[in-house]
Amino acid sequence: MQAHAVRPPSDPALAVIWDRLQQQYALHQRSAPFWSAYQDMQQDLLLDHPRDLVRLCNAMAAMAERLGAVEHAQLLRHRHAGCTSR
Repeated sequence: MQAHAVRPPSDPALAVIWDRLQQQYALHQRSAPFWSAYQDMQQDLLLDHPRDLVRLCNAMAAMAERLGAVEHAQLLRHRHAGCTSR
């Protein structure tokens, strides 16, 4: 799937993440540097929006799926679940 063919999220914070993820995926595909960048972006996003943990983590997982980084995104269901940690 072409990443540029997918409409960016309407949430301004997620739109920035979408742009950054596309750049990192174009550079690294599914390699470790992509996932390191993904985790860094996730942590930055969550520091700015700590009360929206599950929605933001799920949105980022869906973006990774849209890019082709994963075949099927694993979504969080628990209210107190944490995102990927380093």
